[in-house]
This record gives sequence, structure tokens and C-alpha cells, in this order.
Amino acid sequence: MKHSRMILLLLSPLLLAWNAFSQVGDWNAVRNLSPDTKIHVTLKRGRTFGHCFFDRADEEELVCTHRAGLYSRRAGYRRGNIKTVYLTHNGVAIGIGIGAGTGAVIGATRSTCCHVAWAVIGAGGFALLGGFVGLIADPFFHGHAVYRSPLTTQALTSAPVVKQDPYIDQPEKKIPCLRDGLTMRCVTVRGASSSSGEMKPETTTPDR
Repeated sequence: MKHSRMILLLLSPLLLAWNAFSQVGDWNAVRNLSPDTKIHVTLKRGRTFGHCFFDRADEEELVCTHRAGLYSRRAGYRRGNIKTVYLTHNGVAIGIGIGAGTGAVIGATRSTCCHVAWAVIGAGGFALLGGFVGLIADPFFHGHAVYRSPLTTQALTSAPVVKQDPYIDQPEKKIPCLRDGLTMRCVTVRGASSSSGEMKPETTTPDR
């Protein structure tokens, strides 16, 4: 029993990774997102900046709202043009947490007395700094993908078939001729063509 539990624990990361990989091309994962979920959308044609908050998605498009303070703008993205949909993290909260922890450690270790007080002061100061850094860096970072557009190949069935002209790039046919022995120029021969199309030289009979 213990061995089976250990095997399950060891295999669980692989199973989770495989499940995430198998579901990453499923559009239903986008449709099932909760409203106001913070996401980042990348497009096949065009660019997007920052994050938006999920509103809804159907078979044809995804709609989300971009917020910046008091300003908000709703945007719709066609499913065929969506490349990836990412879940995002709260950069401000992460920055505050990291800053508070770092400030508490620094404040407690660098003071010779009143470790708790200096830890609180350090945590507060670094929390503000971390929150500010997280606010600036937040639009540039995102989490794992919940959807990736599957790669598709199109057969070029509608492409016109171009037939090569048999007379293009063909060497010019050489017509045989009788050449003069001195000038090596073609000499016109009098005569009638035979049934095979060959020219026969004119023959004369000597005078008697």
C-alpha cells in the first residue's frame, strides 16, 4: 500500500502535465472560465498589450474588458485569430508579498535591537516598493496557457495548375543543309521534295 502511494505521488506531476497538455487546445477551457478572470490574449494577426478581464466566450469570439483605473474598454477577439489565452497573476500582490518578506528579513537581521519593530518597518517599506515594481511589470508577465490554437495545414487544392508550354526553353531544331566546301555556308539546292520531305538535288544529263 505504501509503495502504491509513493508511485502515485511520483506520477502525479506527469499526469497533471499530460492533462494540461491535452486540454491546452480545447476551446471549452476558455468558455468555462469564470467571469472577471484575469487573462492575456495573443493574436495570430495583430498585437495586444496588457491583460483583460474575461467576460464571455462562444464558438466564434472571446470578449474581455481592459481596465486601467477609472477607464475600461471592452474588446472582442475572433476565435480564428486567437493564438493563445493565458491565465495571469496579480503582479501587485506578488510584488507586495515578495517585498514584505524581503524587508522583514533585512530589517530583523541588520538591527542590533528591537528586531520585531525593524522587521515591521522593513516589511512595510519593501512592500510598497515591491507593489510599485509589480504594478509596472504586471502587463509584461502572464501565467500558464489555458488555450493554444491547434496547428492546421491547408491543402492547396484551389491553387491553379499551370501547364508548362512545350515550346518554352526548347532548343531550336537544326535544319540540315548542304554547305559550301570553302565558305561552309548553306547552299540552296534546286529540286523537288520527295514524298518523305527530303530535298533531292537536281540532276542533269550531259549533251550527246
